[in-house]
Amino acid sequence: MTNTYKIHFTTYIFYLILILSGYINYLFYYLIIIIVHELGHIIMIHLLNLKIISLTIYPFGGIINTNINYNLNSNKLFLISIAGILFQTFLFWPLKNISNYDVFKTLNTSIIIFNLLPIIPSDGSKIFISFIERFISYKNTLILSNTISVISLIILFILSKNIFIFVILYFINAKTIRLFYYIINKFKLERYLYKHRYKKLVYVENENDLKKCRNNYIKYDNIYVEENKYFENKFGKTY
Repeated sequence: MTNTYKIHFTTYIFYLILILSGYINYLFYYLIIIIVHELGHIIMIHLLNLKIISLTIYPFGGIINTNINYNLNSNKLFLISIAGILFQTFLFWPLKNISNYDVFKTLNTSIIIFNLLPIIPSDGSKIFISFIERFISYKNTLILSNTISVISLIILFILSKNIFIFVILYFINAKTIRLFYYIINKFKLERYLYKHRYKKLVYVENENDLKKCRNNYIKYDNIYVEENKYFENKFGKTY
């Protein structure tokens, strides 16, 4: 189903801590939740005819690398992002008669809430992006998403005092912020190479104001030109 599957070394440390602390039942339920959660994403990705390249399991869940480009339709981004959480929610009913159900319920609820937080790379951050990118430029979407992610991470650490999760998420967020201009430029290049077409038009003052899921007309020499013509001058013609 995936070309590459791996478990991050921090996950082994997390599992070992649970075992040594006597929380084997937590580990068992945790594994069920993570498997079902990631299965939700995988099924939705395949239903949308997209391809999974790799899956990496972290202590807080999995990160799936796909062939999805940055111009993925906002509705599809939302469906993929919410699918894992929905699959987790379904677990409450078939497992309601198991022993230690309260333990499972608490753990599953906590992971659902965590996944809904707008902290990169959680599903909550992608759900947030899938909504705001409909109204503002993609560049401003990333700026807002990165800012809210960092603020939310700081608040999470203050409330939870969990240094282990904080450090992992800190480095992931730092890497994402460092890639900001790479992502912006890749977003623009993908629009030109794949000739995306949308129903709605929008007129923008410059290429930094590009909006996702819109046919952008960019101001160039005091006239508005279709974005593909604009990027022809920037990237050169494709054949």
